[in-house]
Amino acid sequence: MVEQKALSVGESVTSRSARLTRDAAIGFAQEFDPQPMHIDEAAAQDGFFGKLVASGWHAHALAMRLAVETRPFGDAPLIGAELGQIRFTQPILPETDLCVRITFEAIEEGHGQRSYNMLKVETLDAASGDTLIRQRWRMLRT
Repeated sequence: MVEQKALSVGESVTSRSARLTRDAAIGFAQEFDPQPMHIDEAAAQDGFFGKLVASGWHAHALAMRLAVETRPFGDAPLIGAELGQIRFTQPILPETDLCVRITFEAIEEGHGQRSYNMLKVETLDAASGDTLIRQRWRMLRT
């Protein structure tokens, strides 16, 4: 693994891409988000999106994996304190290659000895660069 330089405030890093496959999308949804638009092609055609779409929670899980692998703070772990301002900007179709862009926005001083890394995290369609999910992460500084 190539050593990742820790990000400084204002810098961004983009992860590798990973495919959210149809089989994985259906499997995840069957276990954790069993709604027709995620698990049944025929039912999805008659639903809100008009086709099968992946669960946003599945995309979140994959984004977390990509963020951890990217190691935006070198060897320091990503310890979540808060997720906020989650916005799904468009449906995520199975067989989409996703990547994550992490922008280090600020350091927030907490109470006592704690402080936090404030991150803007965007889950992108790796092929088009379109933003699929936008959110803010507040991570403990270690």
